[in-house]
Amino acid sequence: MSIDPGQSAARRDLTGYSPKAKAWRAFFETSAVISDRMEKRLHTTTGLKLSDYNLLLILTEAEDHQLRMGELAERMVFSPSRLSYQVKSLAARGLIERCIHEQDKRGMTARLTAEGRRVFAAASRVHAEHIRQLFHPALDDEEADVLRRICESIHHTVVTVDDDLA
Repeated sequence: MSIDPGQSAARRDLTGYSPKAKAWRAFFETSAVISDRMEKRLHTTTGLKLSDYNLLLILTEAEDHQLRMGELAERMVFSPSRLSYQVKSLAARGLIERCIHEQDKRGMTARLTAEGRRVFAAASRVHAEHIRQLFHPALDDEEADVLRRICESIHHTVVTVDDDLA
């Protein structure tokens, strides 16, 4: 939470006092809190971590419910080793399977199993309810549209800056 400059040094806000610094701090802290709450609720009710849910979501939306490991890692914003660990964990639970890529025998593909589709369908209902409880009450439709546009703009800026640094 931001503190005014006149308050005690022990409680000062080291992020800054400009509108953009305050917005960053609010965005950062709110993202952390909502991710934490969503993670705990999802794991308690479904046994899935948020990253598990996201991986299953991406595969559910993919053509034939499968993606090459590299593309999946890119969409998850994961390193290949982190993705490999998560895929092994979900495969051990029977939710996805790793297969040799049909067109390129050197590559691996992650494919959603029938059990994975079933688990995801149940988890998506729970997750949607959590979103309705934690996120929807804070915004009306106009504010939600503004927030979406802001997030898209931030995403574009991050991608552009990262591309320039690469």
